[in-house]
Parts: sequence; C-alpha cells; structure tokens
Amino acid sequence: MFLLWLMMVCFSAHAQVDTLTMPDSLSLALDSLKPTPTYDSLAVVKNTALAKHTSILQDTAQKVYSIDVQQTAPHKSNTVVFFVLVLLLVILTYIKVAFGKDLEDMLQSFANRNTAQQVLRTQSDELSFSALLLHFNFIIVVSLYLRFFLVKYYHVTSLESLYSILFLIFLFTFFYLAKLLVVKLIGVVFELNTVCDEYIFNFTTICKTLGLSLIPALFIFYTAPKKFFDVVFVASIVVIAGFIIMFIYRGLSTGYKLMYRSVYHFFIYVCVVEISPIFLLLKLLTKTVV
Repeated sequence: MFLLWLMMVCFSAHAQVDTLTMPDSLSLALDSLKPTPTYDSLAVVKNTALAKHTSILQDTAQKVYSIDVQQTAPHKSNTVVFFVLVLLLVILTYIKVAFGKDLEDMLQSFANRNTAQQVLRTQSDELSFSALLLHFNFIIVVSLYLRFFLVKYYHVTSLESLYSILFLIFLFTFFYLAKLLVVKLIGVVFELNTVCDEYIFNFTTICKTLGLSLIPALFIFYTAPKKFFDVVFVASIVVIAGFIIMFIYRGLSTGYKLMYRSVYHFFIYVCVVEISPIFLLLKLLTKTVV
C-alpha cells in the first residue's frame, strides 16, 4: 500500500514538471517577438541626420528666407575695364586721324634704328599731345595686363576691385615718370644729355608700341571665353619677350656709348636706371597687392 501511494506521488510530480516546461514551438515564437538590434548603413545615418537638421534659414514657423550672396564686384569691374578699353580705342582712332604722321614715325622708329636716329634729331624738345596720349595708353594697358595676370594665375583677390586698377595705374605712372626723370638728371649732372636723350627716346618708343600691341590681348582677356586665355596669354608673353629683347639691344647700344666715356658712369646707369626700379616695383607689389 505504501509503495502504491509513493508511485502515485512521483507520477503527479512528473506531470506537474511537464506542464511547467514550455514546448519548443512556443519558445521559438516568443524568441521571434524579442526586439533585435538593427544597424543602419552610413548612408542611412547621414540621410537621417540631414532630415532632422534644421537650417538657420528657417524660423519656428518653417518659413525659408533666401539670402542673396552673389558677388557682382568682379563682373562690375570687368564691365568697367571693357569701357576703358573702348575708350583707348577711341583715343587711338583720334591719334591716327589727327596725328597720323607722329604715329607713323613712332612705328618706323621702332622697326628701324637708323630711322629712330633721324626722328630723334628732327623732333622738338616739347612733349606733343599725341605722345602724351600714347604714354597714357601704355600705362593703362600694362596695368590691366598685370591685373589680369595676377588675378587669373595667382588668384590675387585684392585686385578684383576698381580701386586696385587705379592703384596699379598710379604705381606704373610713378615709376614710369621717375625713370625718365632720373635719366634726365643723370644727363644733366654728368653732361651726357645726348646719350640720355637717345635712351629716353628708344625706351619711350618701345613702351608706346608695346601699349598698342597688347590692346587686342586685353580685349580677349576681358571679353572672350576662358578657353582662349592660355593660348592668348602665351602669345602675349612671346610678344613682350620680343619687346624686351629689342629694348636690351637698344639699351646696350646706348650704354656702350656711356661705358666708352666712363665705366663708373655706366655702373651708375645700370644700377640706378635699370635694376633698382624693377626691384622697387616688385617690392611694392608684393607688399601692397600680393
């Protein structure tokens, strides 16, 4: 009897354990309901962050305000440069019509040294109005050319304003006049008026002719598409190099006469007239502009 009762107790305990143990299908179903961590890709995270971002252009009412940030200063300055170039063409047309003989003499003096000697002997000591306009044309053209070179290839943003153009014009005018006055002073002090006058005539003739030659390049730089810039710039550099070679040839011819009289005078001429203005101009440009 006792054994029968013990067997019934063990059977009932085993049945209770089986009822408390969950079946496998039910446990798998519960496991599937558990939240599993998900990991979004980097693109999803970025898109979510952008979607939640509130721009500073939006207020609490979600109204978007646009701010005009267009920079019209370079376009405006290029427009002014274009009108300046047109004005130079008008001035050159006036010189051609009113002073055609002077313009022809200048071009022949540039091409032929003997003709330059003849024109130098026959010209008066007074500065003609046509020569003054050609000097002005050279200074404007060189200033605009240097401005384009520094802005396009060295990205000097300080030269994009109109005031920078006026500054470059003033700078070149100062050094141009200073060079001529120093040469005149050397001729008076050392009694070399003939040699110095010949130097000034050759120098100004080359400068005025260079001013005429660079006008087409400036029109392309400030009006044509950018794809033509590099080709025209290389061509203009070749032209400038040719003028420099011409100036060195004419300058050495004049300097030889000076060296024949005194090596000391020739040394002063090279240092004061040729070397020092270039270094001073580069120094001012690097300090004030670049």
